[in-house]
Amino acid sequence: MNAAGRYRAFISYSHSDAPVAGWLHRSLEGYRVPKFLRGSMGEFGTVPDRLQPIFRDREELASAGALGERLQQALAESEALLVICSPDAACSHWVNEEILAFKRLGRSDRIYCLIVAGEPNAGDARECFPPALRFEIEPDGRLGQRSAEPIAADIRPGQDGKGLARLKLLAGLLGIDLDKLRKREAQRRHRRMLAIVAASMTGMTIALALAGMAWIARNDAQRRQMQAESLLGYMLGDLRQKLDDSSQVASMDSVSDKLLGYFASLDPRDLNDEVLTQQAQALTQIGQVRLRQARYPEALASFKNAYRRSKALADRHPGNGDRLFDRGQAEYWVGYVYWQSRDLEAAQTWLTRYRDTCRTVYAMDPKRVEWQHELAYGDSNLAVLELDRGQLQQASEGFLRSLGMLETILARTPDDPQLLMEVADQISWQGNVEEQSGHLQQALVLAATKSGMLQDLVASQPSDPNWQAQLSIAETMQSERLRILGDYARAEAVASDAVGRMRRLTAGDPANKDWAETHLHALTLRAVARMAGGKPASARDDLALAQPLMDAVAHVKSANRFVRRDIIDVLTLRAMLALQGGDHASTLAAANALQAQSQGQSPLDSPEAVGRHALAEVLIGMAATDAGRPADATAHFSAARRLLTPRVHGSRYWRVLDPWARLSLLAGDPAEGTRVQAQLTGFGYVPSMPWPGAGPESGLKSER
Repeated sequence: MNAAGRYRAFISYSHSDAPVAGWLHRSLEGYRVPKFLRGSMGEFGTVPDRLQPIFRDREELASAGALGERLQQALAESEALLVICSPDAACSHWVNEEILAFKRLGRSDRIYCLIVAGEPNAGDARECFPPALRFEIEPDGRLGQRSAEPIAADIRPGQDGKGLARLKLLAGLLGIDLDKLRKREAQRRHRRMLAIVAASMTGMTIALALAGMAWIARNDAQRRQMQAESLLGYMLGDLRQKLDDSSQVASMDSVSDKLLGYFASLDPRDLNDEVLTQQAQALTQIGQVRLRQARYPEALASFKNAYRRSKALADRHPGNGDRLFDRGQAEYWVGYVYWQSRDLEAAQTWLTRYRDTCRTVYAMDPKRVEWQHELAYGDSNLAVLELDRGQLQQASEGFLRSLGMLETILARTPDDPQLLMEVADQISWQGNVEEQSGHLQQALVLAATKSGMLQDLVASQPSDPNWQAQLSIAETMQSERLRILGDYARAEAVASDAVGRMRRLTAGDPANKDWAETHLHALTLRAVARMAGGKPASARDDLALAQPLMDAVAHVKSANRFVRRDIIDVLTLRAMLALQGGDHASTLAAANALQAQSQGQSPLDSPEAVGRHALAEVLIGMAATDAGRPADATAHFSAARRLLTPRVHGSRYWRVLDPWARLSLLAGDPAEGTRVQAQLTGFGYVPSMPWPGAGPESGLKSER
């Protein structure tokens, strides 16, 4: 091995490509270089006996997923970089960072690619090369504009296939001619066949009947095993592109049904640990695809099947922390799909199981950083769910436990950017608890703390667009809390920072719908701040800029509840502006659009969702009153009351109390409306729109 360090290669891959990474890792480390090549001179020095060790973060890095000091060290100690390329990898911040870090070491010529899905240099959602692969690096370490030409093997259907792709990568890593390696492999296969034939001929002379029966039985088991492994390999490799393509739903269903049927047909004695592990991986992959398609029942079935296999493996190996860890991952996915389908009771059950499994694994080895991370995630995920359910005390306790564990890890690696981001996230979540508890100033402090931490990350890594997007998300939250405290000028300024940053990012990558959604959210919050600050014309300008973004994200992410949130907010703001401007036609149009969007949004199972939709019903009712339709107004006010009544008692959350105060003032209970107004004022809350019945002097300033 050369002076670079102790690894022959470093495998960089997206989490969703982990099955291929596992196959590649085993395949390369298990390869024995032909004798006649060992010790000869290759392009990179003496050809070794084996390509060992090869670094793969799941196997060897405790703080998996974080590009911290240990990961930087592993890259520095690796002779080559292997990148598994797919659309998921192309979107992965960490895969891109690993490529950049390796190129900055001056080893761009030792990067090899394995294409598993998507299209190279497609420039759209099919793109499989991360940006750092597509362009050369400049002398100052930044990614430039000169196109690169990555060296790639290809296991997509109709391309190299796994065998040839493996040989191409081996030839590149060893620095030898591919044809030599292919010829030698052909000779190996020929010798193996001769040996098998010779052994078979000899065996036929000894106890022919008994030996024949035993051979047939053994070979049948091997045949079935090979069938299972071949089918699983297809599921985990060649079929990925079809599974990820929504146009191939029928194909996916057909193949996955056949796979499940085949699983059921296997003799349990054939299901060794490796096959069970592969089955769990295949089922998890099917579940993830169906989850992205919002096909929750099918996703749930796949994840539960994966759970049963992971549980069986954990039961076979009691006391094995890695097997228990895998069972915990399966529990998480089952809980997550229940969460996304808004069955919060079932989600609570499964995410509690996941958290408890994390605790058990952590207790086995409290110093193992990977398991410390997982326990922090277990506490945090359950806390977010409890926040959704309005269980503020339990949510706070979970966030604080998660924060404490992450800060413990951070103390050992204080410059780890991903860890810093995770700590900032937990601080932000605690801010959500404070906001719903009526502690608005404390919520603002925590939002500003997160923004400050993200500003430091952006300053330390100015070329990384993902940190800029994360900073913009933090600033939108900070802007909203400034606005509800009545500081409209600062709210607008902070939102403007986010808008400007996201405008630049989306211009550079129009296909990134996550960035488009963040841009939309920032524009919406700036518009609200401008309306509240007496700038209705500027607010309308922001809504005009938001419209094409809203159309774009709604087209591809219509099932995403955050996109639905943004659409409701845009339409609510239009209704507010029209009502305040006395524009009857626009008020009616905005109310109709808001009503159409609000329909079919059940279940509304979180205080935030309930408050947002109740406000929409109140505004639609106000528009009906404005249009001289009292019966319609009464119907919408009644709908708002039905939403709010189960939530309002004991609530200190402005999103619930604001529409309740408006409803009380509009529907004949002014004493209740006045009481709630006084409660909100005590929290420091300032409404963005005047209370019903208030004169112009109580409302918003006019834009000059």
